[in-house]
Amino acid sequence: MSFKSTSLRVGTGVTSSVDILRNLVRLEGQIVNISPRGYKLSNGIEYCSVGFKAKNDIDYLIQAYGKEALELHNEAWMIKENAIDGGSTSLTVKP
Repeated sequence: MSFKSTSLRVGTGVTSSVDILRNLVRLEGQIVNISPRGYKLSNGIEYCSVGFKAKNDIDYLIQAYGKEALELHNEAWMIKENAIDGGSTSLTVKP
């Protein structure tokens, strides 16, 4: 899987990794992986990544660090639960 590399600049209207995930969900597609909750880098900073495959076959990787990592993880799982309850976004969790 190759991921599209994009950089968001100030003024794009996107302020966090959670906003990016929400915007991608609007494109329709699926979350293909979520890193484990509480994962920490070797320097002790919390980290979360979420892989998303858009309907147009473009793969995205969203990454967050520190407090935002927990927020991204929680949002991705909330989207997963919505998909299980009949939403249109499906999910496969990578252990």
